Amino acid sequence: DGSEGGGSALGGAGQGNGPSGPAGPGSGGNADGAAPGIGGGDPSGGSSAVGIMCPTCASNEHCDGATGMCVCDAGFTDSGSGCVAADPGDPTNHTAAEVCQRWQDDHVLTDNDPFSSSGAQCDAGTLSQGGLDDTLVRLNLFRWLSGLGPTFDDPALNAMNQQCANLESWWDWSLPNSPHQPPPGVTCYSADGASGAGQSNIAWGNGPAQSIDQFMEDSGNETTMGHRRWIVNPPLGPVGIGYWEGGGMYGSAECLAVFGSSGGGPNPPWVAVPNQGFTPLTIAQWTWTFHGPDSGIPTASVTMLRVDDNSPLAVNV
Repeated sequence: DGSEGGGSALGGAGQGNGPSGPAGPGSGGNADGAAPGIGGGDPSGGSSAVGIMCPTCASNEHCDGATGMCVCDAGFTDSGSGCVAADPGDPTNHTAAEVCQRWQDDHVLTDNDPFSSSGAQCDAGTLSQGGLDDTLVRLNLFRWLSGLGPTFDDPALNAMNQQCANLESWWDWSLPNSPHQPPPGVTCYSADGASGAGQSNIAWGNGPAQSIDQFMEDSGNETTMGHRRWIVNPPLGPVGIGYWEGGGMYGSAECLAVFGSSGGGPNPPWVAVPNQGFTPLTIAQWTWTFHGPDSGIPTASVTMLRVDDNSPLAVNV
């Protein structure tokens, strides 16, 4: 299991293979190898923030609690007739200033206390709109860096994964079962929670937005890097975000549903992390990956030169 800041991440999602397609993550979804938006308003009715009623928010919009108005989700822009995905651009065209500014703007928290519940052990509780927003902003930051379009969340998947996160926070690590296949009878079991576990990246011990970094770093999961590959799967969307805190070995858990593949935006023949072009130093210190559908990638050779003096550097593949 990978870990970061005292947390842990396990499995890609269920027993299935990773997403397919031109740059799909291959077999990263094997639960034995890799544990595994801005929240859209409910299109079926009015959405609400604390003390404020919003009108019905359209696709890729959510309620701004300060104004009571629908605004575009992060990564989307107002076209005049609706919110559409902003063009991420070729990563090699991102300037150093643009990358630094995007990192400073999006790698932040606007809600430091996003979870609320009755305090009962098996009350799935609620993740605030701020918590959903922060999580999707962080997720779409990493996608933008790789030249991918933004993804989006789904209220039904969010509700399912609140149950999943509640169940997973109390996971009994002495069980022989995979957390992606929770059996009836485990603490806080529900059918929705078990369903979410089978289609989600799961992380323990970090906040909802911070768990996205945990998935991207994928520490201890170098054989598949399945968490990361789900996050930067080009057609990812919608996702489901669930987060619970208040007990268990790590104190919290996040479930991020990643099987959706109806997202738009570029679908490049390969995806690299760190991305080509300028990239934040934090990401450059993680394990580097290069993946896509090209059959030659598994047998490709890798070389690295130091730009200052063209000296070759050691590479461990």
